[in-house]
Amino acid sequence: MAGMVQIRQLTAEDPAFEAWHAGIRAAHRAGRESSWWESPESTRVYLGRKSTRFARMAIGAFDGATCVGGAELAMPLQHDIETISVELGVPPLHRGRGVGTSLAAYVENIAAQHDRTVLQAELHVPAGMTVGDTDGGRFASARGMRSVSAEDRFLLELPVDGERVAKLRAVEDGYRITSFVDRVPDAYVVEWARMQTHMNQDVPMGELTHTPQQVDVTRIRDAERTFAEQGWTRLRSLALTPDGSGAGYTEMFVSRYDDEFVIQDDTFVDRSHRGHRLGARLKLANLDNLDALRARTGAGRRWVQTYTEQHNTAMQHTNDAFGFRRVDVLHELEGPVGGRG
Repeated sequence: MAGMVQIRQLTAEDPAFEAWHAGIRAAHRAGRESSWWESPESTRVYLGRKSTRFARMAIGAFDGATCVGGAELAMPLQHDIETISVELGVPPLHRGRGVGTSLAAYVENIAAQHDRTVLQAELHVPAGMTVGDTDGGRFASARGMRSVSAEDRFLLELPVDGERVAKLRAVEDGYRITSFVDRVPDAYVVEWARMQTHMNQDVPMGELTHTPQQVDVTRIRDAERTFAEQGWTRLRSLALTPDGSGAGYTEMFVSRYDDEFVIQDDTFVDRSHRGHRLGARLKLANLDNLDALRARTGAGRRWVQTYTEQHNTAMQHTNDAFGFRRVDVLHELEGPVGGRG
């Protein structure tokens, strides 16, 4: 019975943390093709860390010792302070008993306590379906949420097809590509920060309530330490003009706790340097970086996962050239908290 379910906050040290993490991961992956979810080790680190940028909370729904659902909350502390984002899920075995409704009410109460008026969430929808075709979409719509942005999720099976790689290597021009692991070299970090700021400003976000952030060297170094603490290796490649200015960059993340997925994060080319297939060259260089990491450590992975905004035709074409497959669509949902907004 739903009345037997207890909902409470958890800390990273809570004895029920592993059960909570397994429950919300099962909800996220249910009915989907292979999909990445943060490892319990990494999640424990970032939930336990004091941050000046975000307040994070883990919420669990328990029937005795069994986790029957959960949520993870993030509240910005320096910008967009009217918003609260939530990952909420109920494993299939425990659906249909009101757990999701109870969790949503608990989350809205926390949002109200922190003066948050805008609720944000993510929903993965199978290709060919709409948000309204899914249980999660109908659940969100009933709470006043709607899709405000959409990105295709892609998977690339490793190793990459050799013929595709050979065609991509044939592109050469006056740009130099350099690659490194984890720390951006001091000689390049100012340019990296400049381009990351431009990336934040350029990336399409639809109608999502989101303020692009300025990136400086301090923020880059802080992020490098944070990722290392969470067990991530960052593979990075940078495109340089003949005079040494940054033209573009890309990075991938490899977790020591995950033997299945590599996460392809940003790929950005400055506006004045577009049209030279730098995005493809950067991704290719970083795949070489990944091969070198595998040779050093002996650890391979099966998939590269990435997201690309649906109207970003240049990057969509680049993904196609490498052999990425569209597997589903990530919708950013947004709506008022508890009818306020």
